[in-house]
Amino acid sequence: MKRTVSILAGVLLSASLVGCSSSDEVSQMQQLTNKVDTLSSQVSALQGQQDQIVGAVNDSRAASDAAYQEAMRANKRIDHIAGSYTK
Repeated sequence: MKRTVSILAGVLLSASLVGCSSSDEVSQMQQLTNKVDTLSSQVSALQGQQDQIVGAVNDSRAASDAAYQEAMRANKRIDHIAGSYTK
């Protein structure tokens, strides 16, 4: 009988300690979950910004290439005009 009472008391004591610690753990887990969600949304926002920057760089590169090609054509025309001009 004493053994049963001591086992029952041990189980109740353990259950009460687990109940106290689990509320702290749940609170900490919720805080960590909120932080992970916040970080995930920030990463998604950064990925969107990176995609916009990559698009802008590609557009700039295309415009630069087009300007370079146009400058090369203009230089060739000037060279042809200068080469065909004689005094």
